[in-house]
Amino acid sequence: MNLVRQWLRDAVWIIVGYFIILEAALVAAILYWPRFRDNTPAIAKLVPFESLQNLMESIEISGYWPYLAVQQWFKGCSLFGLAAAAFLASGVVARDVDQKTIEFLLSRPVSRSRILLTRWAMVSLAVIVPAVLSSFSAVWLSPLVDEQVAWEPLLASTAFMSLFLLMLVTFTVMMSAMSSHQMRAGVILIAIVLLNFALYLVQGIDELSLFKTIDVKVFMMIEMGQFPWVTTGAFVVATLAMLGVALRIFGRRDF
Repeated sequence: MNLVRQWLRDAVWIIVGYFIILEAALVAAILYWPRFRDNTPAIAKLVPFESLQNLMESIEISGYWPYLAVQQWFKGCSLFGLAAAAFLASGVVARDVDQKTIEFLLSRPVSRSRILLTRWAMVSLAVIVPAVLSSFSAVWLSPLVDEQVAWEPLLASTAFMSLFLLMLVTFTVMMSAMSSHQMRAGVILIAIVLLNFALYLVQGIDELSLFKTIDVKVFMMIEMGQFPWVTTGAFVVATLAMLGVALRIFGRRDF
């Protein structure tokens, strides 16, 4: 419990700020929907990349659900969730190494694996829970613009996005276990995600991008009852593999 209280004391305001920004962005996006809907053809002509044009086409054809998917999961959770993962998960191990407090941490009667797993679990909840709560609020906010969102596809989409965020968090924790500087793991995560977004914008190689796995078409399939089990399984396997590597590195690392 001491490990949890100490971590929460340092991270609580980042978590609160992350949720407020995520929710504010969703509220703004939902309230903007009527104007966006009425001007979709004109806006689509201004979009430069084919992959983004496909997003616009999906919204123009299917309406509110793909718009919500783009605003909340493809853009909101991936962008703000990325920032939260970079800030919170990068210091799981590297912060103590950077601040020369790692020996004090390891002197406690707690195993290294328990320390890492406790911090990984706390960071994961801190990144995922605000995203989940914000996604749930779309059910109550959508009627403000005369739209309805069903719980079943919303829950499935939120669970899918949560596993994507969990994978990002675990990658950052793994990099933190390898690092001696607090922000290095976060910078590496941001660089990799920006590279993947750049790949997503280039037709022909966009299939290589992580963003293809959370493309609007995936969420449209979820709404139709076709859950992406293969991609979900890949997220889970990658997460477990990276967590295993992080535990192994932290357990054997000399400080």
